[in-house]
Amino acid sequence: MHRRHVGPESRGVFFKVDNMAGNFLNKSKGSIAKIFHFTISLIATGCSVNTEYPANGVTDVVVKADNSQEKGIIKVLEFDDSQKKIIRGLGANLNDIFYFQYEGIPQEYNWLEVWIEYYEKGQKVSKLFSINEGVSRKGNILCMFENIDNKTRITIDGSSMLKEKSIMEQSVTTNKKNVKPILLDTDTEFLLAVRVVDGGNSSAIIPDAIFTVQDFDDKELYQNDYVYLIKGRFYSK
Repeated sequence: MHRRHVGPESRGVFFKVDNMAGNFLNKSKGSIAKIFHFTISLIATGCSVNTEYPANGVTDVVVKADNSQEKGIIKVLEFDDSQKKIIRGLGANLNDIFYFQYEGIPQEYNWLEVWIEYYEKGQKVSKLFSINEGVSRKGNILCMFENIDNKTRITIDGSSMLKEKSIMEQSVTTNKKNVKPILLDTDTEFLLAVRVVDGGNSSAIIPDAIFTVQDFDDKELYQNDYVYLIKGRFYSK
């Protein structure tokens, strides 16, 4: 998952890509997810990394004598105004896109799994959708949701699935991503983002502690109608 850096001087290219993607979409509706992923991935090469740190202001990354990290790190990526404009032009909802950058992953963890853990009316239904891919020490993770008629398309790093949408007279979708750096030195799973779809007209409350507190009691969150947890882990293979 090597990505070429594109500096500010190249941002004009994004508008050309936007036009090309738009023309292609008109010809091939079934390729929307792939085009979105390709274009957003290209745009994101110029994204800034969120540098919000834990309350103590210290990132717990141990550095060896050869300057290599014993712990990897995952940080959320933020789009600037011009990138947001392009993404909106593609018909995507920025709130439904979760984009992260990882680096310094221990070399023995050469595979990445990202999946959607799904709860329906308080009950865990399944691992709704997952991908496994070989990785290098640095790369990106993209997950996005799209509403298409009576279905929801879920895309993770270019692979996608369609899920039937539940029939509700009124609903509110609440998304929250993990804005704190995630430190990695084992193959333990991590939580990237939470998506809640609940009937009615009130937004669900997603506590920040779900990302930072180990063994957090999240039973109340699962009482919402539909809950999607975007999780991942690096592992050896």
